[in-house]
Amino acid sequence: MNIDRTRDIAAMLLHAARRRKLVTYQQLHALFGRGEPLHSRYRALEDAARSLSDCAALDYGCLMSLDNGLPGDDFFNRFRRGRPREYEKVMGFASAGRSTIKKRLIAEAERRRVFEHAARTAASVNAGDWIGEPGNARVSTRSVQQGPTEGWNDDPLAHATVGKTTARPAMSALSCRGAR
Repeated sequence: MNIDRTRDIAAMLLHAARRRKLVTYQQLHALFGRGEPLHSRYRALEDAARSLSDCAALDYGCLMSLDNGLPGDDFFNRFRRGRPREYEKVMGFASAGRSTIKKRLIAEAERRRVFEHAARTAASVNAGDWIGEPGNARVSTRSVQQGPTEGWNDDPLAHATVGKTTARPAMSALSCRGAR
């Protein structure tokens, strides 16, 4: 596996997220040589998405787009494995996952969460990784990217820690914990 290629895919996904855009599979495949097998391309995509966030909590792979505007089966398979309750809540128990309307609900909710995450990490990185004055309220990209810590909700986007207070951004209808 080419680490540079995985890094390029991660950069492409993050760039798209910060601009609230999608990435076509054609753009992904353009990064590979003609002889590169599909399974290694999709493994690189999954590794890139995992490098940006734990896919069981937040999956940057949702930014991939087929001609119909939806991510491919690679995203929905990761989503079903990583968040089975959330998947079943939308798709239905033991669903074959063929409903385009329901897939769109999952993809749009996940994309909103990714866009919010990218905006928060961009704001933090643009401020030199820490926002605020030393000893004052701060937000770190590390706390968002590493996911939940002790005492946190298991949804890494449910809370953004700001100093000693906790700010809660507006959440989509779908969340890692399901109904609250």
